[in-house]
Amino acid sequence: MATLPVRDRLLLSATQLLRSKGADGFGMSELMEHSGVARRSMYQHFPRGKAQLLEQATDEAARHASSRLAAALYGRTAVAGLIVIVDEWKQTLVRHDYRLGCPLVAASTSAAEYPGAAERAATAFQTLAGQIAASFEADGLAADAARRAGDMLVAALEGAIITSRATRSTAPLDALSAHIRETWG
Repeated sequence: MATLPVRDRLLLSATQLLRSKGADGFGMSELMEHSGVARRSMYQHFPRGKAQLLEQATDEAARHASSRLAAALYGRTAVAGLIVIVDEWKQTLVRHDYRLGCPLVAASTSAAEYPGAAERAATAFQTLAGQIAASFEADGLAADAARRAGDMLVAALEGAIITSRATRSTAPLDALSAHIRETWG
């Protein structure tokens, strides 16, 4: 991480800590140690402190999730693209021993302490649902049904990730894949 600019190191560390510990699960000292950045430098880039850093880390996570979903859907049916995303999450969870979850979920559950990050996560979930809906519409599903499918599938994927972490099993994600295929495949 030492070759990245200070701002990028802070964002990367914040995202990794969000994924593993949640927004309230780490403090500034841990963030500074993880990123290798001095506290003074942190406030030069994020004058409002951890709240601003988490907002921007959530924005970065949202852009990454949206571009990853777009890549998975590109040239595929909605069903095939969603299966790619589910499979990637299974691989991530296993590779990291179920320690890393979705940073958007972590940001969304921090509304009391970090409302800006939670609002950005909510916007990201809506964007992802819209991408899924557009893909289903392109496959011929009616607009209203596609919108409902997008909303439900974002919620189902996030729930399956959380449940997989809790049970230390990819079975919830396997069940989601099977449901996607059975319902829309």
